[in-house]
Amino acid sequence: MAYTTTALVKASLGIPSATTSEDTAIAAAIGAAESLIDNYTGRPFEPVTEARTFLPRTASILGVDDIATLSGLVIKSDEDQDGTFETTLAIGTDFVAVGNASPWRKFTQVNQGWPLSIYGRPTVEVTATWGYASAVPDNIKQAALLMSCRLFQRKASPLGFQAGAISEFGPVRISRQDPDVAALLHGVKLIGVA
Repeated sequence: MAYTTTALVKASLGIPSATTSEDTAIAAAIGAAESLIDNYTGRPFEPVTEARTFLPRTASILGVDDIATLSGLVIKSDEDQDGTFETTLAIGTDFVAVGNASPWRKFTQVNQGWPLSIYGRPTVEVTATWGYASAVPDNIKQAALLMSCRLFQRKASPLGFQAGAISEFGPVRISRQDPDVAALLHGVKLIGVA
């Protein structure tokens, strides 16, 4: 699953669906747009299920990456710090999720506390569906579509000037930032992420 598709970009650009000569360039523009969105916001939006390890900052709080759903969440701890996550913890009994809706980014320990490392080794393993939500949000899909189209069309203006658009004052410079894309991404950007 991607943030947008080749078919949507073609439709937006007015390229017939049967035309395949631009598919490679469109795919590259889509990939670049998705990377730009992830880097700008500081988070991915495509859900992926896997195990990740973390080092708790305090005994009571475990900060993690965005978790899309608590369904299928498994948290294990490495109490003796030997690199094996042998203790499976139960949500509601051993820890609670902070917040009422996705994305979940923090868990608090209810009982003994998260194991802190004396060796700098991660002490908690979290298996979850990672991402901002269970599905890519509509604002991200629209931002990816706009950015993909813009990046694809930039091949016609490599120096930053719109090809063929000369007003009475000269060539038209292409804006560095699309205000619509910025507005679509504004509410999902992590604080402190450049």
